[in-house]
Amino acid sequence: MEGPGSPKPARRSVDPITSTPTLVTSAAQAVRESIYDGRLGPGQRLVEADLAQQLGISRAPLREALHLLGKEGLVITVPRHSKRVQDVDSRSVDEVYSLRKILERYAVERVIALAGSEGVSQLREVLAEMRAAAEAGNRQLTARLDVAFHTRLYELAQHSLLERAWHENIAGKLQIVFNATRSADLALKEPVQKHELIVRAIASRNVERAQDLLARHIDDAWHRAQKTLRGRAEPLAPVGPRRVARSSRVVTL
Repeated sequence: MEGPGSPKPARRSVDPITSTPTLVTSAAQAVRESIYDGRLGPGQRLVEADLAQQLGISRAPLREALHLLGKEGLVITVPRHSKRVQDVDSRSVDEVYSLRKILERYAVERVIALAGSEGVSQLREVLAEMRAAAEAGNRQLTARLDVAFHTRLYELAQHSLLERAWHENIAGKLQIVFNATRSADLALKEPVQKHELIVRAIASRNVERAQDLLARHIDDAWHRAQKTLRGRAEPLAPVGPRRVARSSRVVTL
């Protein structure tokens, strides 16, 4: 029992593992979720000993998990072999959004050709969740569902290499950009409205309009992210060490 002078428990940054398909993939998922929800912020140093303790695993599977996240562009290795969450700067924003603009034009063309009404229904389901999150004022969840919408778009394109390019080169980095620029002055209903227009163009099988709407949506997001980064008085600083949050799952070896 804690007394009046007892120190408050430190806030955790990732959830511990209690039940998983494999130790490495579960550790990767736990750290990935903490990066996605911003508990492990852009540029933050990842201390293996601390993370392993909080996850309730040894350092070996955690090291493998961080290696997997490195392939997704979420974690980078810096001199002396320390690891950090991918940081955000003007160049990384340029790369993410310029690649999106190329790939998503092709993705939407394939969706219109292949997905049919079932595919449109799936996009509308994600859009409905995004609308509910926006109406509730939940900026973080709206951003997560924004990424989920585009993930579904790539899945419906039925092109394994295209989908792999999204997951390995864009999706995670895009979520980090959203976390770093979350304070941008943007009404939450605006991205919802833009996605609604895209879905309507896909439903009407208007390839040119869908591609144009996507390009404008990506350009707007790029300008907003760059403006937010330029507005910072100093470069984005790494967040100080944090604890990771435990869950009720059980690790199976």
